[in-house]
Amino acid sequence: MIPLAQWLVTLAYVLALAHYVKAFREGKDDSRKRSWQIAAVAIMLHFGYLVHLSFTIGRLPVTSVFETLTACAWFFGVAYLSVEWRLHETSLGLFILPFIIVLHSLSNLFLDLQRVLPPILLRELVFEIHVVILLFSYSAFAISFIASVLYLLLSREIQQKSTGLFYRRLPSLAFFDLLSNRGVNIGLLFLTLGVALGIYEGAKIAEQFFTWDAKFVAVALTWFIYCFHLLGRFKLGWQGKRAAVVSLLGFGSLLFSFLIVSLTLSKVHHFR
Repeated sequence: MIPLAQWLVTLAYVLALAHYVKAFREGKDDSRKRSWQIAAVAIMLHFGYLVHLSFTIGRLPVTSVFETLTACAWFFGVAYLSVEWRLHETSLGLFILPFIIVLHSLSNLFLDLQRVLPPILLRELVFEIHVVILLFSYSAFAISFIASVLYLLLSREIQQKSTGLFYRRLPSLAFFDLLSNRGVNIGLLFLTLGVALGIYEGAKIAEQFFTWDAKFVAVALTWFIYCFHLLGRFKLGWQGKRAAVVSLLGFGSLLFSFLIVSLTLSKVHHFR
């Protein structure tokens, strides 16, 4: 049942993306409303899949990279639909749905249902809470990243005076600047809380937990980049392109930490 459910969720997201593409091209209110509705159905199907997966493996699906990828995709989808509902702006779905589809599809391809959880983490609810909090931060940073990319692309189109469908359908530069900055604010708050909880839990369950492990260094670098983003905006008056570029750097560091470092470089964080 798991493989079938995995790809049914993917299909639902692809269908939602197709409707977002149609709505972007047509610019009709009916198409936009239908896009949101189909995306909401996909999110609900995804939630059902996560519940089924949790019962199958006997824990929340947050204890390995490929389990976390699908959970992260769901959190990202919920965060995006919340933003769309609050701001009444559907144009971002065209750019955000592909990101969700990629994350969930990677999980589909590489998820290991037979993985044995390290004994040190058994019945450690705090560890699962730590990961869930971090997923909230990743979702906020992802929205900031996409808003920053769209800000830079739209800004370039305006400067080159080559405004077309892209320019007509997307909201203003100020909208993307505000959305990106709010994403960083929320993401940094949850990242700080998640890291603090991880330090507490790690010190409790593992001796010599604090080392120069690649995962810890990468997370610290990501945290400092986003703090730099916050400092630049409030103390140096950064906005627009400068803030967008730093947001891109922060998300690049986040992806490197989450995928490359977690899979290949870290040992302590896997409790090996």
